[in-house]
Amino acid sequence: MGGQAEKVQGDRRARSRGLRCHDLLSLGTPADRIGRAVRQAQIDALIRLVPATVAIQILTAAVMVVGLRDTTDNFQLGLWFGAALLLCFTRGVRAIRLRQDPEYAEAHPSSTARICIQICLLASLWLVPPLFWFDTAAPNQQIFMCVVMAALVSAGSITLVSLPQAALLYVGFLAVGCVSLTIKLDSPSMLALVLVYAAVLIINVLSTARQFIAHSRDRIELREQGEIIKLLRELEATGSGGLWELDGELRIVKISIELLAEMRLREEQVIGHHYKRFLDPLGQIAAVSSGMRALFEDLDSGTPFRDRAIMSADRERWWSISAKPIHDEKGQLAGWRGVASDITEARLHGNDAVRAARTDPLTALANRLLVRELLEEAVLQQWDSNAGCALLLVDLDRFKLVNDTLGHAIGDQLLVEVGKRLEMSVGKGGRVGRIGGDEFAVVWSGSCDRDQLGAVAGRIAADLSKSFTVGAATLHVGATIGIAVCPQDGAFEEELMRSADLALYRAKEAGRGGHAFFERWMFDEAEDHRLLEQDVRQALGGDGLALAYQPIIDASTGEMVGREALLRWRHPKRGDIPPDQFIPIIEDAGLIHQIGDWVIREACAEAAGWDGEMRVAVNISAAQLTGAGLAKTVLSALASTRLQPSRLELEVTESVFLGDDAATLASLERLRALGVRLVLDDFGKGYSSFGYLSRAHFAKIKIDQSFVRGAAEGAQDCVAIVNAILALARGLGVETTAEGVETERQAEVMRQLGCTQLQGFHFGRPVRAEELPLGYAEQRQTA
Repeated sequence: MGGQAEKVQGDRRARSRGLRCHDLLSLGTPADRIGRAVRQAQIDALIRLVPATVAIQILTAAVMVVGLRDTTDNFQLGLWFGAALLLCFTRGVRAIRLRQDPEYAEAHPSSTARICIQICLLASLWLVPPLFWFDTAAPNQQIFMCVVMAALVSAGSITLVSLPQAALLYVGFLAVGCVSLTIKLDSPSMLALVLVYAAVLIINVLSTARQFIAHSRDRIELREQGEIIKLLRELEATGSGGLWELDGELRIVKISIELLAEMRLREEQVIGHHYKRFLDPLGQIAAVSSGMRALFEDLDSGTPFRDRAIMSADRERWWSISAKPIHDEKGQLAGWRGVASDITEARLHGNDAVRAARTDPLTALANRLLVRELLEEAVLQQWDSNAGCALLLVDLDRFKLVNDTLGHAIGDQLLVEVGKRLEMSVGKGGRVGRIGGDEFAVVWSGSCDRDQLGAVAGRIAADLSKSFTVGAATLHVGATIGIAVCPQDGAFEEELMRSADLALYRAKEAGRGGHAFFERWMFDEAEDHRLLEQDVRQALGGDGLALAYQPIIDASTGEMVGREALLRWRHPKRGDIPPDQFIPIIEDAGLIHQIGDWVIREACAEAAGWDGEMRVAVNISAAQLTGAGLAKTVLSALASTRLQPSRLELEVTESVFLGDDAATLASLERLRALGVRLVLDDFGKGYSSFGYLSRAHFAKIKIDQSFVRGAAEGAQDCVAIVNAILALARGLGVETTAEGVETERQAEVMRQLGCTQLQGFHFGRPVRAEELPLGYAEQRQTA
């Protein structure tokens, strides 16, 4: 142990001797981060002593004033003491604020040059007594002055030694004062002694400062080595790649020899370069690679990260980058320290965590991360050599049916077989990956002629439509494919992903089993949909949404028996937007429950002020029927408005029965138990079944306007359908309403056929609540 300690001390002495005088005495800020940290440690050590040293300085100055008051002009003494007191006081206050007020320290940082100026001013004040008052002083006062000057020069060499620039200036100034005293005393021997004493102090200051700097550097470097070890442990990077370091301005200041060797670069080609200029000199990789952009964002914002995969500037390698920010004592970002590993081969063919992170564990295909990286490579190659580059998104048809009927275990085995068949279909022209669920991706790097890509998509769809044998089960699925081509459908990875996804969505709409190429209008339509969704959310929080009410007429008497509440949206820029355009957006955005509940409450509140037994009809969607939430909303609305339950009609379409019949019927039964009337809307237009008419206990059936219009025009099939519906309604004892009546001819035909109620533009268009005519109760309140 003793030998180890001696070795450390010897290394420290060697390092301190190797410190150049320029570095030791420079007033400028060191260029390297370690040097700046050492300089800050010097300044901090000096600042810690300032309160004590200024107190001694003030006390010594007061003693000097008291000792010279009998022989020196008191005004001069007062002026001198006031200057010394002001300088010491401001210096002491600043030192305290620097230590206790971080905001002040950040706004007004201390510097070597600033400290040296303050020391020069203080030392200059101590030259006044020996230069101007010594001759008039009494012998005992002269001796006292010599002792004080000697003590001050000695104390300064000790208290200021952490910053040798300041210490030497202070010793030098006071040594001049001491020399002047010896000259005035006409004592050559004392002059020689003063010069020797000053030389010894200067040598001691330099030696002690060297040791202080060396010790501070060792302490900082030892701390950083501990941080590096901790970093390697945290990033699990003990054996691969190498270390790198950035300064506060994000320039490369250190890079390990191992990393330089892997990059085949020399140190002078790297050190001093800004990280962006080094990683992406032309800015092309960041434009394509989301990984590179994420890395830049993290480095600029000071966010730690790990395992960021980026492509090298020469586009031949892939690197995994991990790093943590370095903060100074004030918590400010002082740089970065991290590790980098070459993962070019490991991510495709290795057996370690790098490849595992890029492989789908079920199918052993590329996962979403690797698909993104492969697509980035293909895009960059297309930029460099005009090679083909396209993305095909493959979505399986009827796969959910396999999972639901045979279980997830069979479904997983089917996905494995689909992956194998996809690779056979694609061949060497592309790379296959699974990006989640039953969705696969093909990064195509062959010919990107539309006919060729269409043929590839057709081959994939044909191969996947063939039967699969999984265990004892023979399974059939299909595939729908969306295609995006670089660069016309997107020059970057994210754009191609988005374009292929939009094309896939369009292919599904057109009919499963086919494929679709991305077209610009698909993006425009999707963007318009997104903006409308954003606007409808804002409208929900403001007054953009409103209800309009359309009258429902008794067919025999012509009196109004109710009104249907219809949701309307007046866009601030687009004007009135049709319900068939914004209702699907509301459903897709998951706002149907929130908006539907608002419609029920608003309609009940309005209907509570209508005359007599007039009813209000509200449309509800299949999504609202899930759970007991709708029944609670209806009960709350009826209770708060005191509307009779029989005056509220809830209209549902036949589509609500396409899902879980039992759950739908249970929801409808909960509503009927509240006393509200259930109405079947658009009957005959879609999935018609007589069974659910009796089970759901509807109070009214609304005949779709297409049959009303056809029957009025004499179409025999429409007349037959309307007669059948009316006969069914009479047998069940329920009312009927003919929708979409726009002419007197249509109204008369429906009356003759036996409809009990009529609704349509012929009797009135939907109007806002404030435009409704005042009822009897309202007129009485107004009067």
